[in-house]
Amino acid sequence: MKRKLPYLSILPVILLAGVTMSVLASLASPVSAAGNPVVVTMTDKPARYVPEKITVKVGTTVEFRNTGQVVHDVTTDASIAQDKADVSLPPGAEPFDSGFLAPGQSWSYTFTVPGRYLYACIPHEKDRMVGEVLVTK
Repeated sequence: MKRKLPYLSILPVILLAGVTMSVLASLASPVSAAGNPVVVTMTDKPARYVPEKITVKVGTTVEFRNTGQVVHDVTTDASIAQDKADVSLPPGAEPFDSGFLAPGQSWSYTFTVPGRYLYACIPHEKDRMVGEVLVTK
């Protein structure tokens, strides 16, 4: 007598559920839920902001977390950038600068002016540690 394996009948359902969850996760927007900041991590090898580009709505708070082993920062201040083209602000926005963040530290900024923000990590700007936030209404 041939024995039937009961789990084989639900295998297509499990696979479909997994694919559906994967697709939904890839469509998720980085815009924060009410009260929860969007998180951008700062890494060492390579020196990068992760993710490098995000889109958020006006009023969203972005938390920059140094998960690396060396200091990092976040600045839009052209007066301290090595290459002025690495930083920019939309009209009406004021420059921001986190100062140096030691490993494990974080700094947050709430975006109140819509537009494109380019920012850099001063100690690692030459390594192309730059990021972008697009703020929409």
